Amino acid sequence: MGDLTMNILGFAAVNRDLTVEVRDPITRNIVKEAKPFLDGTTRIPKLDPGAYEITVRHPNLALPVIRRPIRVLPTGDTKISVLIDPSQFRDTPIEEVPEANLTPVRGIARSVAETVTLLTNKHPGEAILSQDWNGLGSSVRDLANAFGESMQLVSPVGHSHPEYVAKFDEITSNFRELLNTLSSAMAELQRQIQADRLRQQVIDVLQTAKVDPASPKGKELLDPIDNLTKAITSSPTQYGRDVRNSAVQISTKFEALLDEKQSDPAFAGSDQVKSLSTALDLHKSQTSTSYASELEHHRVLDRNLGGGLLALKR
Repeated sequence: MGDLTMNILGFAAVNRDLTVEVRDPITRNIVKEAKPFLDGTTRIPKLDPGAYEITVRHPNLALPVIRRPIRVLPTGDTKISVLIDPSQFRDTPIEEVPEANLTPVRGIARSVAETVTLLTNKHPGEAILSQDWNGLGSSVRDLANAFGESMQLVSPVGHSHPEYVAKFDEITSNFRELLNTLSSAMAELQRQIQADRLRQQVIDVLQTAKVDPASPKGKELLDPIDNLTKAITSSPTQYGRDVRNSAVQISTKFEALLDEKQSDPAFAGSDQVKSLSTALDLHKSQTSTSYASELEHHRVLDRNLGGGLLALKR
């Protein structure tokens, strides 16, 4: 048995919350589990030599932070280093804005009050002297300037709070990234479901035509679907192109099979033939260029062909 020493680099602030799992790559069972030190160092003792998969998880993230295959050496310690992408933990606090110093404004307001107080003792018929008027005018001016200064200190011009704008942009970016991740995962799951359904439809037609799916003729109809399953993780544009190509290839062989079975009208009118014909027409119309439009196309397939995953289970 050997020991595994791993250094987790890239974002030390999350090291204390991480969990390292060593999994069997075939059964996916957890062989060992460990918590790293604050510096990211993790030591996992007594591992049998061979291939494993390292998974690093954080409680705040649904998906693993890191997932990669490793091999434990038969002699000596196995040492590896992994790098964390800090953008996965992007949740910066709102920027601290210095508090406005209103003491000078408050001082001016008090001095205005004291100046005007001297003018509140006038009696009826008493003359208003020039110095009284000048003092009142100066006080109004000082009060207006103080009020304008307080507006600049308390609220930026146009009520633009850059610290909130930056935080909202970050939240929007995080949500968009999460939405893209979920959309791609949902689209890939739908691709597998649709490929399995198309395969089953082809097999049903072959069995109705009394053609062995393992025969050369059967493989001609099934091979394009095998190519389609290899494109599960492609972009929506590339996947749409692959779907159309596969549907055209299957349609060509399917029409040849229909020509061979012209003497059997029951075959051409069977539900299996009608279902496959509808599916091929829908697949040939796959022109999605985004995950959103692709998911909508998958919904069209489910509405016309029925059920999706539930139909496959039946």
